[in-house]
Amino acid sequence: MSYCLSYFSILVGVDLKKLILILSILLAGISVQASYLHTVVLEGTDDGYNVILKSDAIPVVKKTVKGNNNIILNISGIGVSDGVNAVYKGTSDVNSLVIENLSDNEMNVYIQAKDIAKSTIMAQTEDGNPVILNERFPLEKVLWSLAVLVILGMVVKSAIAITDYENSLVIKKDIKEREIELYRSFQRELQSMPSINCKIKNAYASNVMPRSRRNYKELARL
Repeated sequence: MSYCLSYFSILVGVDLKKLILILSILLAGISVQASYLHTVVLEGTDDGYNVILKSDAIPVVKKTVKGNNNIILNISGIGVSDGVNAVYKGTSDVNSLVIENLSDNEMNVYIQAKDIAKSTIMAQTEDGNPVILNERFPLEKVLWSLAVLVILGMVVKSAIAITDYENSLVIKKDIKEREIELYRSFQRELQSMPSINCKIKNAYASNVMPRSRRNYKELARL
C-alpha cells in the first residue's frame, strides 16, 4: 500500500506526506462520530407514504421494491440505536416494519404496507427539517468526488506535461535526423559530380591561358 502511494505521489507530483494528510482529513471528516437511527415514521399521504428516518446524520439509502406492498431500504452511514421507535401517521395499512442490523453502520429495513411502493424516502436530523434523500447528494460522496476530481486533475496535468516533453524530444530528434539525411544526400551528390577544382583548372587552361599568350605576343610586337 505504501509503495502504491509513493508511486502515485511521484506520478502526480505531490509529496507523500501531503497526500496521506489529505486522505486522513477526508476519512476523519466522514467518521468523526458515530450516528444512529432513532425513529422510523410512516406518514400516509394522498398518493402513498412518506418514510421519514430520524437519525443523528443524513444516511445513504437504497430503496428496493419487491412489489406494490413490500419494500426494502438498505441504509448505510448510520447505526441502529438501542431502541428504534416506529411511528405511524395517517395510515392504518402497515402490516410490519422490521429492522435487520448488518454492521455498525449498515442495516436493512423491511416494510410491508398497502401501496408502500409509492413511498418517498426522507431523512431528518434533530435540528433539521425532513430532506428527500433522492434530491440530496450525501456529504461523503461530495467530499470523495471533490478529492477524486482534484487527484484526476493533477494526473491529467502531469500526463499533459509528460506528453509535451516527449513531443518536444520527438520533434528535436526528427529535425536532427532530417539535417543528417540532408547532409548525407549532399555528400552523395558531390561524390557523383566531377570535382569543382578540376572544372576551374580546365576552364582556366582552355580559356584564360590562350588569351593571355595572344595578348603577350601582341604586346611584344609593339
